[in-house]
Amino acid sequence: MRTTRKRNHGEAGVALMIALFVLVILSVLAASILFVTQAETWSSANGRSMAQARYAAEAGAQKALYWLHYSYAPPANMAAFDTTKYPIQLAGGGDVILTAMTGVNGTYPDSTQQAAFSTALKDASVPGLGVPASYEVTAKLLSSISGAAVSWMGGGGGGAMQTWQITSQGNVPGVRNAQVQVTEIIERTGTPIFNYAVAATSYACKAIDFAGSDFTDSYNSSAGPYGAGNSSASGGNIATNGNVLLGSGANIEGTISALNTTVGACPNGITSSGAFSGVSKLSAPLSFPLPWGCASTPCYPSPLPPTTAQDVSTSCSGISGCTKNGTVTILDNNSSKTATVYTLTPGSYGNLEIDNADVVHLSAGTYDINSLNLKSDGQIVVDSGPVVLNVAGQGFGPGSVVVNSGGLSGWNLCANGVTGNPGTYSTASCNGSAKAPISGIPADLQIVYPGTATISTTGAPCSSAIYAPNAYVNTVGGAVGLYGGIISKTFLEGSKAPVHYDKALQHLMVPGPYYPISFTWSKF
Repeated sequence: MRTTRKRNHGEAGVALMIALFVLVILSVLAASILFVTQAETWSSANGRSMAQARYAAEAGAQKALYWLHYSYAPPANMAAFDTTKYPIQLAGGGDVILTAMTGVNGTYPDSTQQAAFSTALKDASVPGLGVPASYEVTAKLLSSISGAAVSWMGGGGGGAMQTWQITSQGNVPGVRNAQVQVTEIIERTGTPIFNYAVAATSYACKAIDFAGSDFTDSYNSSAGPYGAGNSSASGGNIATNGNVLLGSGANIEGTISALNTTVGACPNGITSSGAFSGVSKLSAPLSFPLPWGCASTPCYPSPLPPTTAQDVSTSCSGISGCTKNGTVTILDNNSSKTATVYTLTPGSYGNLEIDNADVVHLSAGTYDINSLNLKSDGQIVVDSGPVVLNVAGQGFGPGSVVVNSGGLSGWNLCANGVTGNPGTYSTASCNGSAKAPISGIPADLQIVYPGTATISTTGAPCSSAIYAPNAYVNTVGGAVGLYGGIISKTFLEGSKAPVHYDKALQHLMVPGPYYPISFTWSKF
């Protein structure tokens, strides 16, 4: 009998199915590996692009900081800004913005500054990244202390202690465009210049000499004019590297700071027949840098002013920037007198002279002059400040006078209006029969001179900040007084007049660098 085997047809094709299943799994694994590899490649590329974009954004922020420090010219006054708000607003409302970024409107009121910022910081390329990276930047003004940093002490960026918010967008083009935005707040710092009523750099005897019956005290012009309600019988501090001589009756209503605080005969620190509140030893010699970024003498402002004689009273029509504005009647030494009124605009001038009782008005800005002689009873009125007189003094050496207020002349006696001479001030206009406080703000008239000639004040009060660390400053004539602060090589108070130190001058600073105080970044 024949036996017949039966085949199990139910197992047919299993190997093929297993092979197909394995193939599918391998294909999925291969695809997954390819996807992960591609994702890692894209992720790596994106990370690299974002890093490059961030480097570009940070480069833009740094370039904006550099531009603000070295190229930015702050406004001479803040009339177009509302500084009572934070961030600072325009007088008519709205943020104050410099822009070099597409889609962001600039609101900064000075079109020249806006154009310069845009040129320097829009779509600027960043070399060294291996890709065509670029950045765009905006800068928003947050705060500003008007006129705090003096423009004449170098350091770039002019005279403003400001805080800015910089926003910089870095861009790296490609298949996937990368953009990163960084926001940085920067703040400028500074070192106060006028810490004393008088500071003298000389190491010699009588570096500071108060002849007698004179005194120092202090007030704060930001609280109003000098007077009984705004003055203190203290704070009139003086300092020198050399000897202080106080004559009989002299009174330093403050501290004397010196390298040698011994009281005795010269060359010791203090020779006194007068009085003082105390002594303090300087931790280091007084040292003041040359202005205008000079590294050595002779040191001159730029542009260098001419050396031609320019008599405002007789030749105004021939002086560029001079305008004659009619006449005014003033009380000159208690006598009625007709004076001619002139205006000088900021600019470059030679050896200026003002005669008679003529009145010259100055407005905020820089005046590069070679010398100034207020002959007889000439007067200067500061209508708006700060006014900076950069004095070159070409041809003026020791023994000559580069700035002089002779006769009954004076400068910056009143914040507004026409000045009068001693004993004739009125509260409203400084031109009447009643005496009144001097309201001229010292910081609004900054006299800067690095040479060795003399700055001399005489007949009428003078309100100013005098920076002349190599010069001789003296006061002779009537006992009329100085308001503000003085830095000189030697100082003689020979008129038996007071020196009223204005504490508000401590806001005048040597401008320092900008420092970042916050930094954030985001990608989009």
